[in-house]
Amino acid sequence: MATEPIWRLGAILNESLATTLRFAAWHLELGADRLFLLFDNPQDPAIGVLRDHPKITCIPCTPDFWAELGLTQGTRFTKRQNAALTWVYRQVSDGWFLNGDADEFLFPGPNGLAPLLADVAETDSAVRILTAEAVAWPGQGGTVTRFRLPMERRPTRRGVYGADAGLFGPRRLGLVGHPQGKSLTRAGLADVSLRQHWPQNAAGERLPEKVIDAGTGAYLLHFIGLDFAAWRSKVDWRLQSRGFSGPLAEKVSEALLCEDAEDRLLDLHRRLHHVSPDVWARMEAAGVALSLSIDLDAPVLRQFSLDLADG
Repeated sequence: MATEPIWRLGAILNESLATTLRFAAWHLELGADRLFLLFDNPQDPAIGVLRDHPKITCIPCTPDFWAELGLTQGTRFTKRQNAALTWVYRQVSDGWFLNGDADEFLFPGPNGLAPLLADVAETDSAVRILTAEAVAWPGQGGTVTRFRLPMERRPTRRGVYGADAGLFGPRRLGLVGHPQGKSLTRAGLADVSLRQHWPQNAAGERLPEKVIDAGTGAYLLHFIGLDFAAWRSKVDWRLQSRGFSGPLAEKVSEALLCEDAEDRLLDLHRRLHHVSPDVWARMEAAGVALSLSIDLDAPVLRQFSLDLADG
């Protein structure tokens, strides 16, 4: 049996308390040795809830914090994110380090994380786990969640989405968010910096990596955009931070200029993040559909003795 690996997680957050607690509890329950949570809002209420946890380090991103990194609060978010997570990574000397986001949940599959890391070649500096993107579906309830997987072939995307295929690509491979997933990087590597999806060396070159085959049942579960209100609140930010693909950004920008902007955005959100039975059937036929029975709230109650249903 493979020895349980030591791994830590770092993330920069600016979310609701419930979202932050779900993210933290899930990864603690998965076995993270430590969570380094950086709060883009230095007054985030989650800091008061989590700062005394023995496995969580809370880091308020104050103006002084950004100044130490040679940045300001006004610096583009992705640049700040990469700098902050690189700063954390360089403080970890052993095991593995996962660079995550609040809407991403590592799912190592039925055999856990240990066997995924046990046979990684010593020449590989990182292990990358690909994305499964959550979708909403009619009558959704209980703990069964549905996901779509990257669609490598353009005919697959056209066959699944029809006239809406242009909203999902071409580089997003049939997803709204990133298909690349996220990497667990070996700790203690010299002259390494972190990008959103993988580490790179001082010359800006990607390091050798092992990409985990989806056949292992391991995925990075990406809960992007399921709730319209939450999605709508981040539209401007995603436009500014290149969170939308080019064609999708154009559609969103066009909608914002219309008198019925909110109705148009609501319709666009439905086309992006909801799947009808027909679309789901086409996804299943193409082998890009995934159903999992998971409960994101249960770990919160077990880890923090908090029930999200009670606020």
